[in-house]
Order: sequence, then C-alpha cells, then structure tokens
Amino acid sequence: MKLVEMIELVQQHHPHMGETEIVKLLNRAKDDFCERSEIVKSTWVDQTVANQRYYPVEHQVIKITEVYLNDTRIPRLLEKLPIDDDTSEIA
Repeated sequence: MKLVEMIELVQQHHPHMGETEIVKLLNRAKDDFCERSEIVKSTWVDQTVANQRYYPVEHQVIKITEVYLNDTRIPRLLEKLPIDDDTSEIA
C-alpha cells in the first residue's frame, strides 16, 4: 500500500485529520512496529581503549544483542561486577 492510499484510508475514517498529521502518526506507528519486532538490525563498530570499561552508545541504538572483541563473543553480564577498579562510567 502506498502512502497516498494509507492517507486516504485514514481520512475515510477521520475526515478531520490533515495529511501532515497522518504522515507523522504513520511514521510513529512504523517506528514502534520496527522497535517491537526487532526487524531492523545493524552492526556498530567501535575502537576499544585500554583500561576503559564503559563506552558511549549512539542514541539510535535500541538494544545490544551481541558484543565481540577480536572475533570472540563476550558473554552478557547479568549482574554487577564483583571487582572495584579505576574505570568510571562515561557521562
């Protein structure tokens, strides 16, 4: 279904709505669907730094599913580390 067809369909049920409002709501519904279904996936690559544990993550990242370091999969940490070190979180 094309955008024009979706707009016309919405306007049949909600004739008071303008095209701009409908397009914004359709985009929000699309984003919500993609987030919930996890249909959109991508890869993010970053450089590691010695003695740095925390790294900033781009705001577009919704969920991190896997982490690799030198082609080795790093297991997911489920609880706080039992060690105290000199690294600190990035604000």
